[in-house]
Parts: sequence; C-alpha cells; structure tokens
Amino acid sequence: VGYSALLGPIGGILIVDYFILRRTELDLQDLYRVRGRYFYNQGVNPAAIAALVIAVLPNVPGFLHVAGFVDAVAPFWDQLYSYAWFVGFLLGGGLYWVAMQVLGPKERTQVKVTTT
Repeated sequence: VGYSALLGPIGGILIVDYFILRRTELDLQDLYRVRGRYFYNQGVNPAAIAALVIAVLPNVPGFLHVAGFVDAVAPFWDQLYSYAWFVGFLLGGGLYWVAMQVLGPKERTQVKVTTT
C-alpha cells in the first residue's frame, strides 16, 4: 500500500490535467520548448506539487504505523491508509483542479491540431 499512497495523487493530477483541463489536446512542440506553455515556474508546476504534497499527507500516519516507525495511531488513520490510492487520487486530482482554476493561466488557448 505504501507506494500507492504516492501513485494515487500522481494519477489523479495527471488525469485531471490531461482529460479535464486540457481536454486531451497537447501542443507537442511546447512540451519540449524551454519557455513553452507547460514551462510554468522553471519547469515545475507549483499547483501540481502542492496538490501532490497535500494529497499524500493524510496517508502518512497510517504508513508510519504500518512501517513500524510509530507504535500506535488512531484506527481512523489505519483505515484511511487501507484506501491510500483512492484517497490520494481523489484528493490530488480535486486539489489540482481547484489550484489550476485559481493559480493557472487565466486564458487557455486552444491547441491547433495539425496532421502531417
């Protein structure tokens, strides 16, 4: 379960970004452009990092207990940790969506799809 506490939030953030915010359209050239639309802050999206950290936090007490770093935690944390992937996925995706609505680009330009 330990690894899923990290993969759930990552999955939620990626799914929300690609399917909901970008509607499955990416500008492939901008993915590799240094100052492209996906560059954000020195190549790091602060909204994604914040959502990831916050989404992992509720699973930390359960992880510490299962890994043997702490002797006891409230049963709530152990139960929550059993669903770490789902908790992280929903929390990470939801927080990322909210953060991008508040902190993201004010205007989302449509990507021009070209075929070769």
